[in-house]
Formats: sequence, structure tokens, C-alpha cells
Amino acid sequence: MVSGMVVCACLLGGLFYIGQSSIRAMLIRDASAKALAWYQYSIENRADALIALSRDSSKIAPNSLRTAGIDALVLIDGDNNVVPAAGTDQAAVTDFNATTAAIREHQDLAMLDIPAGAYATGNVGLITKSSFSTWIAFPASPDGSVRLAARFVQSQSASELAFRFRREFLYSGGVAAVTFFAFMGGFTYRARQIEEDEDDLRFLALHDELTGLPNRKQFEDRLKEAVADANRYSRKCALLTIDLDGFKSINDTLGHPIGDGLLRAAANRLKGSVRGDDLLARLSGDEFAILVPVVEDTAALKPFADRILDLLATSFRIDGHEILISGSMGIAVAPDNGDTADQLVRNADFALYRAKSDGRRAWRFFDPKMAEALKSRRTLEDGLRFALENDLFTLLYQPQYDLISNQITGYEALLRWRLPGKGLVPTSMFLSIAEETGLIIPMGEWVIRQVARDSAVLPPEARIAINLSAAQLKRQGIEKFLADTFSAYNVDPKRIDIEVNESLLGRNEDDAFCRLETIREIGISIVMDNFGVGTSSLGLLSRYPFDKIKVDRSFMNGIDGNEKKRAVVAAICSLGRSLGMQVAGEGVESREHADILREAGCSQAQGYYFGHPESLDVLFKQRRNEEAPITLANIA
Repeated sequence: MVSGMVVCACLLGGLFYIGQSSIRAMLIRDASAKALAWYQYSIENRADALIALSRDSSKIAPNSLRTAGIDALVLIDGDNNVVPAAGTDQAAVTDFNATTAAIREHQDLAMLDIPAGAYATGNVGLITKSSFSTWIAFPASPDGSVRLAARFVQSQSASELAFRFRREFLYSGGVAAVTFFAFMGGFTYRARQIEEDEDDLRFLALHDELTGLPNRKQFEDRLKEAVADANRYSRKCALLTIDLDGFKSINDTLGHPIGDGLLRAAANRLKGSVRGDDLLARLSGDEFAILVPVVEDTAALKPFADRILDLLATSFRIDGHEILISGSMGIAVAPDNGDTADQLVRNADFALYRAKSDGRRAWRFFDPKMAEALKSRRTLEDGLRFALENDLFTLLYQPQYDLISNQITGYEALLRWRLPGKGLVPTSMFLSIAEETGLIIPMGEWVIRQVARDSAVLPPEARIAINLSAAQLKRQGIEKFLADTFSAYNVDPKRIDIEVNESLLGRNEDDAFCRLETIREIGISIVMDNFGVGTSSLGLLSRYPFDKIKVDRSFMNGIDGNEKKRAVVAAICSLGRSLGMQVAGEGVESREHADILREAGCSQAQGYYFGHPESLDVLFKQRRNEEAPITLANIA
């Protein structure tokens, strides 16, 4: 009897010990998971943890700590001095010292992949009242000498778990062994729930919410490991950065829900293209990356890259919209293109930029020359900003002639950059950079204002043509800016021609046509420039009533002995006249060119034969010095 009671007492004591130990372990894991999520969120969003490290704790909102379940923060320096933070009192410091001296349990944090310490103390009272808290310490300096510790008070959770344990234990004792197993099943289920919650927190910390792909943090960690292994074992790894071409315009035109759907669909396609050991991640926006940790043959990356770009080029069906996009890719291989993760990322970005510059829907391997090219590009960009700030732009004016009256009818304003020591730089040398960086907007506005000023010097009967960029036409308020500027300088809008080309009308053309129509209502004429070189020229003429079309200068090259070119030019002139539009020819460099255009029915012409672009000062002197008017006869 006595021995049986001893056995029962030992059994009960063992069960109570197991229950108490399990609850302690669960509470420590729960505190560790919450602490990890709070710490990573604070670091990524420059929130409470970084504020505490800066020792300016007054900026921390107490509610934000309470929301995370934290009631005390302390800093521990390299000499193990404990300093309270965020309004923490000295009692918490005393508690931390007592807790860390009493027990140190590191094994529970091994699952969290962080070099931290968990210090738990208190009583899980399966019979008496529970009092329990856990301190979690994080590294706060690269060498780990400075740490940040947060205290999570879990007395209520401990009491709830202890109550459940007691309830299940008593119930199990009443129905013997069968009910006991049911109790253990319920208890294990709760433990599994906590583990699943912990897994969810860890997943959210390391994955992109939209696509479910690994995020930048996980990608950077894996990349560092792959580069280190490549250096250690004398092998290669590769980084492929991918950018979706034209994604921004899809977001702007179809809306963010469609854009998000496109990103998810693109991610699913890319998942099917990678091997088991490869890592596909979404870095930001429409930028993805693929890490190939082991590369046996660099040449094998070429068909791999082709396959990925082909997948992206296939149309997507998103919420009833048929969407066609493409991808550009930059490839860098370690250690050939860098022996650190940062170098590899930077060089892959160089290669990606070259792929986009070369026409997009392409991949490029990194070449050291790319870095120099990008450096030159940035120098050019900085120079353009400097030119805007220091008034280093100027306008030249090229005359436009009437082929019937042989008189100047107007001038085209052409932007030039006055580069000290190198003369005037033509627009073609910096236009693409200006468009990519958005500098084309302030540059275009400067041109419009300068034309308004110069109009007072140019002959009052002469028209003035201004080129309008795609970015300017897409910008809301361009109509008002034109009207207000010309009104401020007393310029009659009927003197102004706005020249556009078909490339800026191909996307969102309804909005473009609406703005052009408003500009036309002001009194400004709309001219289609570079007509005939694109595939949409005829279609645009049928949808929008331009006032004038300018035949592209490419038709003048070799037209003297080319009957087909003459026939095309004649057809364009006939088409323009039938639509009630004036037709002008560009690139006229000889009397023969002028005669051909006149015979084809072209009414106006422009080119070096009639005059080079000149500054306003030169044009003003010509007007004052020449007694006879400038005519075609004078030029001949």
C-alpha cells in the first residue's frame, strides 16, 4: 500500500514536473518569437529598437511597447553595465541582473537563427498562483559587445496554461488512462499551435507578402553564404537580376490591383524556371533576383536566361486584361565579377542597366566597362542638373521656308547645352538621359518660357515650332502651363506650333489626344513630326486631325536617284492635302531636294540648304544688316 502510494506520488510528481517544464518552454519560445518579430520590424522600419539604441528613449511611444507585450527595455554595454531605457525603472534593472544570474537558457533560441539570449524566471504554479517573465537579449553592435534586452511579462499566459493543465489533469484522473491520452493530445495541439504561430512569424519576416517569395533579407543572407562558399571551395555562383519592362505604365494605366496580379503571375512563372537549389526572390517593386549557388559551366547560364525571358514575354491574362510585357536581366558571376555579395549585386545591376539601355527584353553579362559607362552617365546627369541650375541652356532657331512664296514662314526652336570649353552640345546627346531621369520636364518648361521671351525679337509674322516630349504631354496641367506662359509674355498662341511624334501617342493615346485637343483650342497648331518612319503614322492621322505633318528627314537621303522614295514622298503629300493638312519636308540639303519636294506638292521645307540653326543674336543681326528680305532667291 505504501509502495503503491509512493509510486502514485512519484507519478503525480513526474507529471507535474513535465507539465511545468513544458509550459516554461512554451512561454520562452512564445516570448522569443514575439521578440524576434518586434526586433526585425523595428530595424527594418527604423522604429523602437533603433530609437532605444540611439539612447533617445523619449521618442518611444509606450503604447507601441505594450502592443508588442514588452514592459521593460535595458541596454547592456561591453562591461555588462545595465542601463534602463524607454522609461524603464531601476527595479527592472535589478530584476534583469537577478534573472540572468539565476538561469541562462540558449537552446530555445537556436530555432530563431539569431545570436540572442533568453533569460526566464518565475514560478509556473500548477497549484499556486503563477508569476513568470522572460528577458530576451539581442546584439546591438557588430561584435556583440552591446546588447538590447526586452522583458515580456507572461504571468497571465502562465496562469492560463497552468489552469488548463490542472483542468485536463483532474479530468484525466477521473477517467483514467484513456482520458489522459486525450489530455496529452489537446496539450500537444496547443503546443503545435504555438509552434505554427512561430513558423508564421518567421515566414513573414523572411518572405514577400504579395508573392510569397523570399524577400530581400533572406536573399541577402543566402547570397552572402553562396559567395563565401564559392570563395572557400573554389567554385562559382551566379546572380541574375530581373526587371519587368514597362511595369510602371501598366500600374499607372490599369491600376495597382492589376499590377499586383501581374507580379504574382510573373512570380509563379519564374518559380517554374528555377532548380531546387536555386533561390528566387522579390527584391522590390518589379525587381526579382535568382541566385544560382553552384555554377558548373557559365555558358549554361545563357540558355537559362533565354528561357526566363521567353516565359515573361508570353502574354498574361489578369482580370480580363491581356497584358504583354518583357523582362531585362543582368548577370554577374562570383568570384569572377566580385568576391563579396555587395560587389556581385552592384555589378549585376550594371549589367541590368546595360540590358535595358540596349533595347530591353535582353540579358547581359557584367563587363568592367559597364561601370565606366554608368559613371559617365551619372556625370552627364549631374551636368544636366548643373546646367538647369546655372542657366547653361540656350535655343537655336532654324528657319522654315514656304516653297511657293520662297519666304521664311517660321522657325523651329532647338535646345542646345552650352558646355564650357566644348561649345554647344546637341539635344540628341542628352535627350535619353533627360527622359529617363525626369529632367526633361523642367528642361521642356524652360524651352517654352524662353520661346515666349524670344518671340518679341523674332519677326511677328513668323511662326515658332516647339518640340513637346512624351513626358510633358503625359503631365497633367501642360495645357494650362502653355496658356499661362504665352499669356504672361503677350504671345499670340496662333504663332505657335507644337510638334509631337507618334511614339508618345502609342500608349494612353486617348489622354494624349484629349490634351492635344485642349492645346489646339487655345489657338496652337499641332504638328506630327518625323512622319513615315513608324508603324502607327497612318493610323494616327485617321484618328487625330493634325494641322501639319513633317516628312521625316530619312526620305531625303538618296532621294535624287530613287524613284520609290520620290513616289512615297508624293503619296504622303497627296494624303496630307486630302486630309486638309499642310506638309513640310525635313533634311533639305540641296536645291534638288527643294525642287523634288515642290514637285511632290510639299508646301514647306526645312534643312541646311535654307539655313543652319542660329542663335537669336545672329538672327537679329541678319534682320538689321540685310536690306532685302531673306528669300529662296537670296539663298540660291
